[in-house]
Amino acid sequence: MPETTSKSRSTRQLLDKIPSVPSLYRHSVNGTYYGIKKLSGKRKEHSLDTTDRKIAERKLRAWISNLAKIDTEAEKTTFARLLEKFTSVRNGMSPSTKKTDASIIKSLKTHWKHGLEIRISSIRPSMFDEWLAAVEPDLMNSSYNRFTQFVKQLFDIAVKDKMISESPHPHLRSTRKRPQKPIRLVPTTEQFQAIVANIRCQHLNAESRDSADFIEFLGLAGLGQAEASSLKWGDVNFDEKKLTIRRRKTQQPFFPPIYAHLLPLSLVDFVKRFDRA
Repeated sequence: MPETTSKSRSTRQLLDKIPSVPSLYRHSVNGTYYGIKKLSGKRKEHSLDTTDRKIAERKLRAWISNLAKIDTEAEKTTFARLLEKFTSVRNGMSPSTKKTDASIIKSLKTHWKHGLEIRISSIRPSMFDEWLAAVEPDLMNSSYNRFTQFVKQLFDIAVKDKMISESPHPHLRSTRKRPQKPIRLVPTTEQFQAIVANIRCQHLNAESRDSADFIEFLGLAGLGQAEASSLKWGDVNFDEKKLTIRRRKTQQPFFPPIYAHLLPLSLVDFVKRFDRA
């Protein structure tokens, strides 16, 4: 019988036990340290990615500690199943949030190169770096941040359900970018007045007067469409010369002044026409 060479032996056969440290093994050829431990009757084997004894012992302790945080059955969960669970968990979110989630998942399935049946425990941060690098050229910084937030939210579920002990999110190449400042083209006073006049003279448009007055109010009051459309007659205080406006997202009030240049608009008539109360 020919003698078995190191090249024909498996990694497991080449691992030598370190006598003084439980669960620590060393590869007899390349010197890499490994951790081996039985958990719930199953053998767990893990490369510690180092040839340094002290570092190996430290990594071994961390690995064994993490093993206790993992459910051996949940560890078998596939990436496809995690995506399904993510969608189910976030089913109560707003329609716009669910639409964004669906768009990101569609992008992930299109550009993911490692198969959706890969186990969660086998996924590495570099795999998500590859996906993000593929979609990054087509994303604004704010959208890129939303994509990386998706990775965090996805793997927070995996950690909580003990599929893995640690999320890959903190180890991504880039988890956040500075939002880009939007470029807003602000018309001059003359241009703004011309826009309003053009709308007002559209005689075939039955709503031209209301549309022109509303747009003029936005410009003169310095308010957004959503803020101005919530204005009620009771929100106008002529005595204190201020308006009460509610922020769209928080419903918190703020109080812009009634500027002198608003009065020629006939504010009384305007608000009464648009008051939806």
